[in-house]
Amino acid sequence: MMRAALVIVAALLPAQDVAWKTNWKETLKEAKSQNKLAVLVFYNKGLRDCKLYDEKTLASSDVINALRGVVCAKIDPDGPDEDNKLWQELGQERPPMTYVFDPDGKLLATIGTLNPTNYAGTLNAAGPAYFGKIKPSREALAKDPEQPDRWASLGEAYMNLNAPQESAKNYDKAVEIYLKKGDKSSALKILSSQLDAFYDAKWYAPARSCCRKIQELDPSNETKLGAKAAWVQGMGECKEQKWNDAIAVLKPACEKYKDSDLLAQMMFSLASAYMYNRDKQGALALFDEIIKKFPNTDTAHISQTQADKLRAGK
Repeated sequence: MMRAALVIVAALLPAQDVAWKTNWKETLKEAKSQNKLAVLVFYNKGLRDCKLYDEKTLASSDVINALRGVVCAKIDPDGPDEDNKLWQELGQERPPMTYVFDPDGKLLATIGTLNPTNYAGTLNAAGPAYFGKIKPSREALAKDPEQPDRWASLGEAYMNLNAPQESAKNYDKAVEIYLKKGDKSSALKILSSQLDAFYDAKWYAPARSCCRKIQELDPSNETKLGAKAAWVQGMGECKEQKWNDAIAVLKPACEKYKDSDLLAQMMFSLASAYMYNRDKQGALALFDEIIKKFPNTDTAHISQTQADKLRAGK
C-alpha cells in the first residue's frame, strides 16, 4: 500500500531538471558519440522571457521528457567570447531561443515559442524527422543525387520541423530532377503536395516559387491547382507587403479562374492589396462586388466591414 502511494506521489511531482551543459563543443561531442540530437538554448537569466522559459516552458513534463532524449546546453550570449560568437553566427536572436542540431552538428530546426505544447511538439518531431527521413535520404543522395523522391522526403521532413526555407529548397530540387527526366506529371504531384502543406501551415511567402511553377507547368489548369496557386502566391506577396506584386498576380487570376470556388477569397485578397496600396476606389469596387456576388458568406461579411471602414475614412 505504501509503495503504491509513493508511486502516485512521484507521478504528481514536477519533472526533474534537465542535465544542462554549458560548453557547446562538449555538447556536440557527446551528441555525436551517443548518436543523439543536440539542443542549444541561448539563455540569459536577467531577461523576462528567460524567466518565463523556466516558469512556463520547463514546468511542462512534456518538455522535460523531450529534452531528456537529447543532449542539451544552455549558453549565455553575454558570456565568454566563444559563446557570443556562436550567438552571432546563429543570427543573434533574443534569448531564449532554441536550436536543434543533428549528431553531426548540422542545424535542423529553431524553436522560438515558449508555449510548452508547441515547444515539446517540435522537439518530439525532430527525432523521427532526422532518423526516419533526413539521415537515410542524405545517405542515399550521397550515393546518387538524382533521386527526386529522396529530395521530396527531405522537403517533408523539414516541413515537419517548421523550417519553410529548407523545406522549399528540397522540394524545388525534387521538381527540378523530375523535369530534367521529362516527368512533368510527377513534378506536379510533388508541387501539389507542397502547396497543400505550405497552405495548411500558412507559409504563403515560402510557397511562392511552388505556386509559380504550378502555373508555369500547367497553364491550361488541367490539375485544377491554378486558382489555389495564384491565391497563395498573391497572399505571399501581401505577407511581405509587396502590394503591386500581389495585384499583378491576383488581378488576372480573378479573371482566369472566375469559375473557381476560391474566387471570393481571391477577390478579397486583391481588394486588400488595393486598400493597402492606397487605391481606395479599387478596393471599394471589389469589396462591393464581393458583397453582391457572394451574399450571406463570411467573405461578404468581412468585405462589408472593410467597405464601411473605408467609406468612414478609417
